[in-house]
Amino acid sequence: MRDSLGNSERRLVLSNLFSGSIHELLHPPSGQIPFLDGLRTIAILLVVNAHLSARFSQTFGSNSFSRLPFVTNGWIGVDLFFILSGFFIGGQLWKEIQRTGTVAVGRFILRRGFRIWPLYFFTFLCVFVWSLAFGNGLAAKGFGWSDLIFATNYVNHGIVMGSWSLCTEEQFYIVVPLLLFYFASRTPSLRNYRRWLWVVLLSVPLLRAVIWICYTGHFFVHDPQLFASIYYASLTHCDGLIMGLIISNLWIAREHPKGKFASPWPLMIVATLLAAALYVIQKEIFDFTTLALLFGALAWLGLQHRLAIFNAKPFYWISRLSFGMYLNHEYMGPWLVQSLPPNLIALLHSPILANFLVFCLLTLMSAAVSLVTFCLVEHPFLQMRKVVLGH
Repeated sequence: MRDSLGNSERRLVLSNLFSGSIHELLHPPSGQIPFLDGLRTIAILLVVNAHLSARFSQTFGSNSFSRLPFVTNGWIGVDLFFILSGFFIGGQLWKEIQRTGTVAVGRFILRRGFRIWPLYFFTFLCVFVWSLAFGNGLAAKGFGWSDLIFATNYVNHGIVMGSWSLCTEEQFYIVVPLLLFYFASRTPSLRNYRRWLWVVLLSVPLLRAVIWICYTGHFFVHDPQLFASIYYASLTHCDGLIMGLIISNLWIAREHPKGKFASPWPLMIVATLLAAALYVIQKEIFDFTTLALLFGALAWLGLQHRLAIFNAKPFYWISRLSFGMYLNHEYMGPWLVQSLPPNLIALLHSPILANFLVFCLLTLMSAAVSLVTFCLVEHPFLQMRKVVLGH
């Protein structure tokens, strides 16, 4: 009887967990911006597609689909994530400064911790146990110590795939509120912050240029290895995060461009032309700057003109599950490709179709696993955050 009661209680707890989290997925909160959900959906699909197609090409050979620009350059989805992170986190900080005149740094970091840490460390634990059980070079990777302190983007000893970008964001979540806390009493106007943010945004490509010239001896030399090292470091790859802060500052301050740029379309055109010019001049140095300009203008466009297509619920669903998908898809992709029958392409009579179908399958599998982890890990801690910190 006691065991039966215990089983019933466990089933009730699980049922409540799932019903509450599913209800949240089915009912977007008030103030949700569908266009930004659409951008987050695009970002995760770009990243998943890039990783899956690269693995598919290694196994079955490249095809026209795997060579498409948005597939081979799917890594730009991370920069789109940076824009969105900068916007959402910046929005919280600017509102707090407007309301209180300061920033509660500890509260802010803890609030972000309830959102990021549970699933991140749950993923770390799963990978750690799996690697320990099957001897997948855990010691050679330092047992993932850099993941635990969010330093994988500088010290490559992580075991959580893709953790470098999460480390960049975590460093951002610490440094930015500390700086705003210091300057809040000295700079009450949001406009004044924006001026300095533009200076910082312009300084990042200058830093990359200095590093480039010091290491290669010439501004126009192309060096993929050097680009890779610049790619992972937060100091040299934070353009999108800063642009997100600028956009959120404008949005919260309600100071929209006037004159020729009252409509976001001219801004989009200018940003596109400027980005193209910078990319032609030196793509490695200005890659992240061009993406910050393009995605920043696109986000601003979406805030001004909300396209109806992004009101579709699947964009919100994938957006809410995107964190879990980002963490789990790289473990599922290789297994999925290796599990495919060797004659798959012959059966479908098209490597392009095969690649696309496998991408769709991985997306569905990743979303399904993310739904489970959202219900069992993410959502309970988000509810706990409400209890501990309030809304």
